[in-house]
Amino acid sequence: MHMTGFDASSPERYSGPVAIDVTLAAVPAGGVELVERRIRVFLEAFDAGFFFPGRLRDRAEIRCEAASVHARLQVEDLAVAALGVLGGVLTDCRHHDVSFRSAHALLGRREHDLSVDSGARPAAVAVPPFKVELPPDLGGNSALLIEIEFAQPVEPRAGQRLLDTLALWDTLTLAYPDDPDEAVEVSGAQAMFNDPRTIHYHEWIWDNADADAWNLIVNLCCAWHVVLPVVRLHFE
Repeated sequence: MHMTGFDASSPERYSGPVAIDVTLAAVPAGGVELVERRIRVFLEAFDAGFFFPGRLRDRAEIRCEAASVHARLQVEDLAVAALGVLGGVLTDCRHHDVSFRSAHALLGRREHDLSVDSGARPAAVAVPPFKVELPPDLGGNSALLIEIEFAQPVEPRAGQRLLDTLALWDTLTLAYPDDPDEAVEVSGAQAMFNDPRTIHYHEWIWDNADADAWNLIVNLCCAWHVVLPVVRLHFE
């Protein structure tokens, strides 16, 4: 489901150890903490299924120093294009006066420069096991509504976990700017179950964001479908 802007592709997958090392050049107050949060969100999103079918093998280890953040993890079926999302959410930190001396991900012996955007982002699952409804026109609206309908009612405690996971997407969207010189603006999200079977997720402001970010929601729903069958995913 490729729309505009980015080269949505996931032909290459990797399983094994990953090392992420990021060193800041400018360290404003809270800068290291911001970078750590961005890396944690990416790893949580990866394990949750936004880059389906990839998963963490074990709990990731993250260590912070005065001007750097380091993560060590083991992955299964990492779509290498997902590193474009990690690089993108780190690049967005420049809008918070954070700059980097270096930012790399080491996959086995192969190094990826996270500071250079190749334009690659993960594709959606080619044939999702549920209906995907897209708007006929993607322009002219800075708000976004997503509905996810499950085959059966979702127990409230499980439903809250789903909503918490879906909230990770706000940060991932920062890696999909329409204009790379401007920050993506995502705010005012309201997430709830309209009824026991349907998530209603409304972003009041969803601006300068490329619709290829929707691919990640398709993938997340595929991961959810394994346990809680999804029948419809709607965007407008």
